[in-house]
Amino acid sequence: MDRKFTFIIFGIIVWLGGVVLIRVLHPFMYGDVFLHSLLLFIGFLTAPLTLIPVAKLTGRTKHDMLVPTAIMAMPSMLMDALATTFDAAGLSHIYANTAQASAYSAGVLLLAFWGFFFFALLWHREPA
Repeated sequence: MDRKFTFIIFGIIVWLGGVVLIRVLHPFMYGDVFLHSLLLFIGFLTAPLTLIPVAKLTGRTKHDMLVPTAIMAMPSMLMDALATTFDAAGLSHIYANTAQASAYSAGVLLLAFWGFFFFALLWHREPA
């Protein structure tokens, strides 16, 4: 299988994991500022917990994950954009049932994507 396609599949799997995480934790976290901040922190920490196993599964090190992170982010960002847009318009309930909760979900997703790129850049080393 082509490596790029493998990372696209991993991006879809990561997106599905994010959907489950947000959908399960949503009712408990969005009513309180502290709990919502905790969810933002959890979203940020999903990056190292995801990138390292994906690197191991694909025969890479965490230092070689910058380009694969960008490839994984493409389908995830597309599906997040569609899901939050349809949630905010009331056409779906993938992340949340209301437009306000959908906006909270978008914030968590934005910080999670920032975390993925932050750790990929932090760990990145140029090949010798």
